[in-house]
Amino acid sequence: MRRRPCSVYALIAMAFLLQAACTKNSASQPDAGATDSGQSDSEAGSSQDDGGCKAGTSNDKYVLIDDMEMGTNGPIEFDGGISPPQMAGYWYNSGASYSEDGGTLNDTSDPPNGKFTFSALSSPTTTLNCKASTHASRQTCSLNGLYDTCGVGFEFAQVPDTDAGTTSDGGADAGEPRVTVPFDISRYKAITFWGMTTTPDPTTDSLQVKVQLPDTDTDPRGQICNGGGGNTSKCYNSYGATLKFTTSWQQFTVLLDAGKDGVPPEGGIGIDSSWGYQDAQWIPAQVYGINWQAQRNISPDAGPPLMTDIWIDDVFFKE
Repeated sequence: MRRRPCSVYALIAMAFLLQAACTKNSASQPDAGATDSGQSDSEAGSSQDDGGCKAGTSNDKYVLIDDMEMGTNGPIEFDGGISPPQMAGYWYNSGASYSEDGGTLNDTSDPPNGKFTFSALSSPTTTLNCKASTHASRQTCSLNGLYDTCGVGFEFAQVPDTDAGTTSDGGADAGEPRVTVPFDISRYKAITFWGMTTTPDPTTDSLQVKVQLPDTDTDPRGQICNGGGGNTSKCYNSYGATLKFTTSWQQFTVLLDAGKDGVPPEGGIGIDSSWGYQDAQWIPAQVYGINWQAQRNISPDAGPPLMTDIWIDDVFFKE
């Protein structure tokens, strides 16, 4: 997936610092809108939609990252290896709107940028090992510009930003400034989560959503993709997989395996070979977080706005 030189994900995430296997049962959703289809760099991962709740095998070991049932946008529940001064990170959202689009209509997003909150499900659903779920992460956008994106994500670990000072009472929940730090997820073999959309492309009955894991090679905070400077045009081409969300909840499993010589295994992760920093290595010991995004891949005058509605629920690591 091609990205703009300036990532809304990074900007929104920083702003926010300052202020298995069961298949989802159906829940009532808003009316779906028409979309134009995106173009994926590669299709990976696997999905499961068997219409019922099944327990995982005895050989599978899962570690909950977050189920969106605590707080309004976090912190994530995952605590594996997160210890003081590190603190668990938060969810954020993005709905792109770029000034360089000129006369193009502004994109819209719900929730608004920088004001992300979890969404209540109209009726409880079930995920891994028949776990009940009542909330999920949701982001809806209307995208007008070429390569505009919409999505949600979270960051694993943060530490107090000593350069920014503290709030009057020093409490993190009261708005203590934090900075995200790379986190080691190398012990895990895969991620698994549930996803759906209400805005499938009518020609494919699906919406292409890329799940990706920015690390120190692909995120400008690592000072590699940008050569240590301010030009981020080659950044944000992170290792990930492009998936097809439908109007039914599905469980998706993505292997945290980039393969060899730039060729990921089936179900694994890769980077887009058509743009960005091509010398990026997959560095599982230095990952910032996980995000999901849909993207408009046609020019503004080539069709109506791309309507995107992304739902994510119950995210796990698989050991």
